[in-house]
Amino acid sequence: MTYRTCGAGLLLAMAILAAHPAQADDGRLFPAEAAIPNSRIIRFTSAIDKEPYTIQISIPMFAPRPKAGYPVLYVLDGELYFPEAAIASDVLGDKAAVVVGIGHGALNDKAVIARQAKPGNAKPLDGAMALEAFQTMRDYDFKWPVKPEHRAPAFAEKIIGPETGDVDAFLAVIEKEIKPKVEALVPIDRNNQALFGHSSGGLAVVRALFTEPTAFRTFIPASPIVWYDGGAVLDDEKQFAAAVTTQRIAPRVLITVGALEPENVGPGKNDLARMTPAQRAEIAPYAKMVGTWPGMITGARELAARLKALHGKPGYKVDYQLLAGQDHPSSAYVAIIRAMPFAFLEK
Repeated sequence: MTYRTCGAGLLLAMAILAAHPAQADDGRLFPAEAAIPNSRIIRFTSAIDKEPYTIQISIPMFAPRPKAGYPVLYVLDGELYFPEAAIASDVLGDKAAVVVGIGHGALNDKAVIARQAKPGNAKPLDGAMALEAFQTMRDYDFKWPVKPEHRAPAFAEKIIGPETGDVDAFLAVIEKEIKPKVEALVPIDRNNQALFGHSSGGLAVVRALFTEPTAFRTFIPASPIVWYDGGAVLDDEKQFAAAVTTQRIAPRVLITVGALEPENVGPGKNDLARMTPAQRAEIAPYAKMVGTWPGMITGARELAARLKALHGKPGYKVDYQLLAGQDHPSSAYVAIIRAMPFAFLEK
């Protein structure tokens, strides 16, 4: 299935990490000596969702501090995309932004990984368990409980991941806890902040755009899985459109998607081949329903077209970019590079 669409990139990352075994037990599964220059890490447990957070912050090295403070890019899935975003920011020269990677340390922190392990799982901590912990926590951050009529058969949850979560609590953590911690560390421009997320992280960005359109100046949903829960994220689009056309809000939006991304968001041939005949029969109605939901490219393109057609006040801008030659995992990194000039250079 294409639900866990970050899986290929994560498996590659974990394979690379696993190739370098830990040298010392310092609480990290994969200790590392390399670091992003002029960066900081903040760790805290949220009072809102009770989850541990590991926040990576990159401060521009060469850009002079603007009078209004630095612009900021908040990056979801910070474990994956923070280094790329930090490097891409410095390329902006004197327009470089502070980059904030939001994560839980679930790919490295032994305590976080162990906390997410299944009850009775006595296996030693390894890359596979880290990957499972990471995926479980990001699913909960970026999603919500699907409607009963959209739920997959119970056995399929092992493939597609939990069909639940509390994205609104996660967005509240960003607004009420993470932003103040960043502002306490470095002067920032509250009027020039951006939010980036890929795949289910892109879904969370669309949710933020429709429900908190003034929380950020720029929203960058990359390859958003707008089909999740039958496209329920679009339930608030009408309210958002009304706010734009009455000139109450004027966000900037960049929607990207890879040209090689799948249009079929249901079970693939390989998934079906691994199922028993009884499981294939059980999942058939679900697969038929999911087949009517918009695919990755169609969903992103049609959403961008509707938002672009809205007539808002000056400053409202929507752009759509189809990333040639990119599949789902690789499109994330190209999207980050495209996001920087859109958010902080273009008017």
